[in-house]
Amino acid sequence: MHSSPTASTRILFPLTAMLAVLTTSSMAVTVIAVLAPEAAPRIGVDATRIGDYTAIVYLFATLSGAVTGAMVDRFGAIRVCQITMLLATLAMLTFTRGTLTWVLISAVILGCAYGPFNPASAHVLWRLSTPRWRPFVFSLKQTGVPLGGALTGALIPVLVLWSDWQTAGLAVGAVALVMMILLQPLRASIDEVHRRPLKLDMKSLLGPVQLALGNPRLRGYTLTAFAYAGCQLSVMSFMVVFLTRTVNMSLVQAGSVFAFLQIGGFAGRLIWGGIASRLGSPRIVLVIIGAITATSLVVTPFMNATWPLLAVISLAIVLGASSLGWNGVMLSEVATHAPEGRAVEATAGMQVVMFGGITVFPPIFGFLVMHTQSFTAAFVAVAVLAIGGAVLMASLPRA
Repeated sequence: MHSSPTASTRILFPLTAMLAVLTTSSMAVTVIAVLAPEAAPRIGVDATRIGDYTAIVYLFATLSGAVTGAMVDRFGAIRVCQITMLLATLAMLTFTRGTLTWVLISAVILGCAYGPFNPASAHVLWRLSTPRWRPFVFSLKQTGVPLGGALTGALIPVLVLWSDWQTAGLAVGAVALVMMILLQPLRASIDEVHRRPLKLDMKSLLGPVQLALGNPRLRGYTLTAFAYAGCQLSVMSFMVVFLTRTVNMSLVQAGSVFAFLQIGGFAGRLIWGGIASRLGSPRIVLVIIGAITATSLVVTPFMNATWPLLAVISLAIVLGASSLGWNGVMLSEVATHAPEGRAVEATAGMQVVMFGGITVFPPIFGFLVMHTQSFTAAFVAVAVLAIGGAVLMASLPRA
């Protein structure tokens, strides 16, 4: 006779799988930012146009994420995750074709790959975690974003030196393809047998947004996510370009600092998630995160070639822990405060608005850099954005 598995055992395999998928998705997105200084001249554009590429990715991530609830109802959450991995592989294939047209196509495909994951994983983890430990569980899963970025920053520049930027992109695509195959054993235990017909209409697109913005508490979290996400992606998209141009680092050096930025985000997500779960005050944790992010962003443009490497790395770690550390706590709060049985919809709706911040602010960041010939105004602008999110979170009534 077999004993029934404990709650921790039941969640371990799905949590590990969701972490692995998000790590791979993060690699697919961040590899573009890391390769920008090397790939952009070959494509025929300036490296600061990475902000426009990011905007296209998250525009289509917004659309694909909004209909994830309907996709999960029809195909199951694990199958949706497998589809995202296949699309990530296709995105890398098209990006490495190396022409502007194919690069733009890759941005569209990558957006369609990145959008569905958070709502689909929320469907898996919300049912397997208790409200108290949900912030930590979601934060642990969200460490996949900085973990993927750290792996990209550490390995991709070396791979570029060893071969070329196209091979580096294809290597990430191969990882995504392997991950798609490895997910298959989870389908039987997690994806429901009886599924609803796929229904994609304006209600399925707008319903999640109306849910996220119609509920006062969810609206507060959603608008704060809009601000924090704009900060996060501006930092992730431009850090390597900033380091190579302003701090005069080589691509390998800048990639290493980028890796430490992501390591800070990895540690931050675990630490903030643990603090939120132990104290039972996720909202206050989100306020603190916004304040630290704003402070770090104001200091960052003062970084230059005279700074010791240890100082650059230290600031990168603090900036990563704050600007990349908020997601798990935020996602768990949205899932917890969503109406019963509507965690996927609430997460999808919040993500639509959150991705709006990602779509809008990196191009603005790039515009400010190009027209001021400096990164200072751009970093200060997103620092103001972080302060706005923290103030909004502080004004939210206690649950």
